[in-house]
Amino acid sequence: MAVPRRLTMLSAAATCALALAAPSAGAAPTPSATAPVQPGPTQTGTVAPGDLFGVYNTAIDGLRAFGMQPFLYPTAAAYCLNGNSLGLAPAVAGAVPGPWPKTSVTIPGLDLSAVKAGQTMFTFVPYGLNQDGPDTTGMQVAWLNVTSGRGGLASMGPLSTILRAMIPAEVPIALRPIAERAIQDFFFAALPMGGVRAVPVDTGQGTVLAAVFGTVENGGKSCFFLPTVGITEVP
Repeated sequence: MAVPRRLTMLSAAATCALALAAPSAGAAPTPSATAPVQPGPTQTGTVAPGDLFGVYNTAIDGLRAFGMQPFLYPTAAAYCLNGNSLGLAPAVAGAVPGPWPKTSVTIPGLDLSAVKAGQTMFTFVPYGLNQDGPDTTGMQVAWLNVTSGRGGLASMGPLSTILRAMIPAEVPIALRPIAERAIQDFFFAALPMGGVRAVPVDTGQGTVLAAVFGTVENGGKSCFFLPTVGITEVP
């Protein structure tokens, strides 16, 4: 299937780059050292933020392409955008339990998963926002494992922090920018550029109920997104 194949490429990107460069370890990496990453199932910019139904379907497809389970309903921030009623900025959230991504690649001594077993990664995806500025705080996830009774509140950060975690620490510094760019291009082919937030949380196994809410800066505006709720089974 296409999605598992893409996830395998995603997890192995850094290791493949390392293997390809091994014969000339002293040489500086060049753009030809990496093969182009195939785009995801949807392309940003194909729907306008004012087309709320189209945006919702696009965002859901983007989440599912990476194995994430969408939350039960979408959310929005009022007076955030120009060009639609009340300036609504639509958004969705999703979650995926670890280990993630699931791949068939096994490399002794390397853990290729960004989200470990017993963790859940929560993701927030708004549409129509500008690229992130210096302040990427403001989004939160409140979670409760109804099986164990554990719960908490976690701050969400930019997706780039998750992308960096997907590259094994053993990859040399000289090769990391190549792998980071390949993974970033892969993700942003299916997800928008601005306002995407994520965080892996040690929820433990069980049924996890979560609510994502908070603010995202958009060109000097502070956009408050109402809570959206989801349920995730963590094996």
